[in-house]
Amino acid sequence: MTISRHLPKQRSNRIVLFADLRDSTDILVNFDQKIYQKTDGNSESGYTYGRFIQDVHEQAYKELYLGHENTYAEVYGDGVIGIFPEDNAKYILENIYRLTTAMRTYNQGRLPDEVLRPKMDMGFGVTTGEVGFVYYPFDERDHPVGQCIHEVARIVSVCQLYDARILVSHRFFKFAEAFIASDPRFAYRFIDRAILKGFREPVTLFELLMDNDPRFYIKKQSSPAYGEAYAKYCARDWAAAREIFWGIFQQHGLEAGAVMAKRCDLLAASPPAGDWNGIWRMKDK
Repeated sequence: MTISRHLPKQRSNRIVLFADLRDSTDILVNFDQKIYQKTDGNSESGYTYGRFIQDVHEQAYKELYLGHENTYAEVYGDGVIGIFPEDNAKYILENIYRLTTAMRTYNQGRLPDEVLRPKMDMGFGVTTGEVGFVYYPFDERDHPVGQCIHEVARIVSVCQLYDARILVSHRFFKFAEAFIASDPRFAYRFIDRAILKGFREPVTLFELLMDNDPRFYIKKQSSPAYGEAYAKYCARDWAAAREIFWGIFQQHGLEAGAVMAKRCDLLAASPPAGDWNGIWRMKDK
């Protein structure tokens, strides 16, 4: 993709989206071990890791290549980052909706001759912040810089921890809340307040829900109970919070409940200082 030289060098507020292929190392190892071949196991399929990554970009990431003069998109290995003007919140949600639909359509399809292939599984993070662009002469491209670039990568990295497909920061949520509320295809649930690894200030994380996800209604229905448990968690009533969180996991199979229940156990065993406000500091990326 050709990057225009008119991208602003002065930092300006932008929406930043990062989409990342999950378990890509395991997928590559499986290709090396010839896991993906014809189902009879007798012959090579000719389906390569390179072909799979190309499918990922053509079936999903292409939705982010908008061609808008104020929009930037760049491939990061098996992921892609998109940077948008602040008034693009609605467009970004529509983009993710199309992207996740394409991912699920791909996973439900089959290759000719019953060739096995890995499923396409992606996580998404969205935040906002100041972004500038620096021109690198050795590759003749503009590259984005700004704290929010690192933040969105950290947000994507914790998606699987909370069993979430799409996590957004409170800053992006403010831009998108009205549109989410007005469209029945979308919903959200509060997840956590945390300090991401390498950061000093907390971020409030929300999971963006879409009705093309089989667990859309389960996650919506569990949201009030999760909120009740989180309030008890912040009030240091960890036994009561744990019971509700664990119930969410057992009843709905939502890993966020198990994560928070285990956290309650840790806090009960080693209570924090009296000024603790519920914010959790992440130790891992």
